[in-house]
Amino acid sequence: MIYVITLIIFIILLSFLIIIHEWGHMYVALKRGVIVQSFAIGFGPKLFSFTKNGVEYRINILPFGGYVSLFGDDDPTKKLKGSLSAATPLTKFLITIAGVFMNFIFAVIALFVFLIFINFKFYYSNIIPNFHFTFGTNVNNILFSPIPHNKTSSLSKDHVKPGVYIINRVNNVNINSISQLENIVSKNKGKYLKFNYSNVNNLSLFGISIGKSYNKEFLSRKSYPKNSGPVGISIEKISHIEFNSILSKIGALVTFPYDVLQLTFQGFSYLIHESIKQNNSKILTSQVAGPVGIYMYTNILFQNDGLVGIIFIFGIISLSLSIMNLLPIPPLDGFYVLLAILEGVFSIKINDKLMYYLSIIGVVFFIILMILVTLNDLINFKII
Repeated sequence: MIYVITLIIFIILLSFLIIIHEWGHMYVALKRGVIVQSFAIGFGPKLFSFTKNGVEYRINILPFGGYVSLFGDDDPTKKLKGSLSAATPLTKFLITIAGVFMNFIFAVIALFVFLIFINFKFYYSNIIPNFHFTFGTNVNNILFSPIPHNKTSSLSKDHVKPGVYIINRVNNVNINSISQLENIVSKNKGKYLKFNYSNVNNLSLFGISIGKSYNKEFLSRKSYPKNSGPVGISIEKISHIEFNSILSKIGALVTFPYDVLQLTFQGFSYLIHESIKQNNSKILTSQVAGPVGIYMYTNILFQNDGLVGIIFIFGIISLSLSIMNLLPIPPLDGFYVLLAILEGVFSIKINDKLMYYLSIIGVVFFIILMILVTLNDLINFKII
């Protein structure tokens, strides 16, 4: 039942992101004197429609996204008044960029509402060395899990149960980075390390729920099985940012979306680098998600964090859409922004035949990309 509810929410919100994007195009087109023929919610055959001020508003049978039909956008030879083809380069630029702008504004609002709900204290998985948010107090926590079937480790001998634990101190030193922990372990090969750690009962966007604490000694082995490490644990850094002052909370309205976007793209670059460095494509493919993967992550967030998790992930999706849509690749908006700039600034116009072939290549590229990322999602989530 939870999957059905999430699917309905997912379809509605994803459609909403596309609808506000298209509304941005329509609004600026009308303001700049370009005739809007129709504004549609969904695709395929028409279910319902009405006309107001010359614009046909229609609801179509397939409830996925929407589109705006502008006079002349299907025929560049139409130079009639009110057509997109007859519009100035500035008008074309403004109409095209308006959709991106709407997605960006929605993302900023959604992420700020999200911060309000979580009381301006955000937990996230941080794989980027030395990454810090612009405002607020950055705090790192190091988590560990016992590596299973590792019979020579002290954790196995001490019957440490499978699970996730937070490291508080090692040899009476507060641990706040992976490199700090690795340095202590490396310098004490062959010796027992005093670990103070706690159960992690729950980990979500709202924070870490801590359970019982333990004080135990674990051996830093001189020799150990492959893919195990000296102690026999897998480690992960979980960070959180706290916006405590009024200034940092106000600043977060602008800087939080920027920082989250920076964290996302730096993380993607880091995964590409590690995949190449270790010659292991799974490092990247296991973290990349298409529509199916985004839905699955949405379902996980919905179960763990409710509607607050939904607000967060769709703020991120909207922000990512606004940036990715600026790539100068047809049929993305960035391509048409580039054309408007070339025409307006350099008086360069791409002929219709070349435009046709570029559009075909772009569409085929994205169809292939969509198929590949969908297959990757199905494999990652063991659906096939």
